[in-house]
Amino acid sequence: MAGQAILGDTVLKSAIAMEAAAPTVETLVADHARMVFRIAYSILRNHHDAEDAAQECFLRVWKQKDRLHEVSNPKTWLARIAWTTALDKRRANPKTLSLDEAGAGWELMESLSDGAPAADEQLAERQKQQLLQRLIAGLPDDLGQTLELSTVQELNSAEIAEVMKIPEGSVRTRLFRARKQLKEKLAVLLEGKRHG
Repeated sequence: MAGQAILGDTVLKSAIAMEAAAPTVETLVADHARMVFRIAYSILRNHHDAEDAAQECFLRVWKQKDRLHEVSNPKTWLARIAWTTALDKRRANPKTLSLDEAGAGWELMESLSDGAPAADEQLAERQKQQLLQRLIAGLPDDLGQTLELSTVQELNSAEIAEVMKIPEGSVRTRLFRARKQLKEKLAVLLEGKRHG
């Protein structure tokens, strides 16, 4: 009998501790709002649409707030919701943006960075990022989105696989192909600058 009481008490304490450690919607917003916006932006390529998708994502999370204690990896779970929310929004309102529009949004994303380098360093970095963003935008969607989840969101292959609902091997293949295509595009650009 005493063993059952101790075991029951231990299970109860563990359950209480797990409930206390479960994330709240507020902590998810505070910890991951930037990631959610960037995922939405990587798909929608429009600042306002990405903001709307981020808000919709957190509304979806709010509706599931009673199940947050069941979430084993909040970052990946939230990234998946952000991903599907942005894809739903893109399907509902398909439109294409020019590279200039995409570049303008990228500048906004870069302004969210934590550091504050000198103005000339910021300009050079912004130009590099714009070029990289244009090259990524020129990739097929499956490659570009996978690469952005890896580089911008800093998700690992397993997390990307879970977000995109594809095998982890496919993630690695897409990343390899995306980087190879970027390298080829950069080589063409550099060759053109040498002869131009």
